[in-house]
Amino acid sequence: MNEFCSVAKKCNSCQLSNLSYEEQLRYKENKCKRLLGGLCRVEAITPSPKSSGYRNKAQFVFRKNGKAGIVSGVYQSATRTVLPTPRCALCTGRANETAAVLCRLFHSFKVAPYDPYVGRGWLKSVLIREAEATGEMMLVINGATPVFPAKRTFATALQKACPGVTTAVIAENRSADKLFTGKPVETLFGEGHITDILCGRRFLISPTSFYQINRDQTEQLYRKAVGLMNLDGSETVLDAYCGTGTIGIVAADKAKEVLAVELNPAAIRDARKNARMNHIGNITFAAADSRDYAKALAQDGKTVDAAFIDPPRAGCTASFLKALARLSPERIVYISCNPETQARDIRQLGRLGYRAETCHPFDMFPHTNHVETVVLMSRVDR
Repeated sequence: MNEFCSVAKKCNSCQLSNLSYEEQLRYKENKCKRLLGGLCRVEAITPSPKSSGYRNKAQFVFRKNGKAGIVSGVYQSATRTVLPTPRCALCTGRANETAAVLCRLFHSFKVAPYDPYVGRGWLKSVLIREAEATGEMMLVINGATPVFPAKRTFATALQKACPGVTTAVIAENRSADKLFTGKPVETLFGEGHITDILCGRRFLISPTSFYQINRDQTEQLYRKAVGLMNLDGSETVLDAYCGTGTIGIVAADKAKEVLAVELNPAAIRDARKNARMNHIGNITFAAADSRDYAKALAQDGKTVDAAFIDPPRAGCTASFLKALARLSPERIVYISCNPETQARDIRQLGRLGYRAETCHPFDMFPHTNHVETVVLMSRVDR
């Protein structure tokens, strides 16, 4: 049996849990050296301040357990079943305890978990989001329809049973296959969002907004990324794939202005709220494709002095990288959760006049095979 987790082999979410943490760090550092070492110098990996209980976002699915009630666990997509997990070692103690209380409440209120085989039941999943710095907690209860019977009575019982939950939201998900992502339709109680503090800035976290799951490690990563940029207050900085504006807001007081772009309009709405909440006046947000935004800037004859890029796992498109190069930033800090696609993009940027200087790996997701990297690139004479 795996000492880290009794169901690790069946769950397969923690692919490296059979290794010691030191062995995991060596594995990830060597992975970065293999993929990126031929392109730049790879520094020693930065360990996570917490190797377990670090997730501030947890998704639980549920199933009936005979007369015993309801159990929570991890969805197994291959078999379309729920693997019961009494305790997830990656989630916080509060999240695990809350999931256990929810099992009892759902059973008491006769809330039927959704069965994907027969397409019946209401409860799809519950998303638990925590703000470590403020202690706030949000539940997003995903149901097959927007109608949740006895919701007011349930909300009262939930607040009494889980006083640490500051807000709860009902979301609708009619998809037969995708159990996790629902569209928020109603706030049961609270503000419908929570607020965390990251690098001294306050950030609003809504049900669907992106926020790094390992807060303490994110602070270390952002400080490194902003430090590598070496801003002196005179620069115009591009923040591409900005999400809810976290890194751009963290860097704003060190730059003349920040131009931030993100495709998701909901994320941009949160980003603007975050800027106002932190009294940041020198950052501008655009809801647009990063490629189209960079192209438009270049067509207007504009340039930027530096750029943060933090794309999804698929990396950047070649057309975006060409548009970025036309803006002629002196420095690019490329943050990635996928060094394979990052290496591909670095080679493309190399053909466009940029040289990778250093890579700084961060263990953002202990016990999994994922690694986060920060690469500094500089423009060279062509």
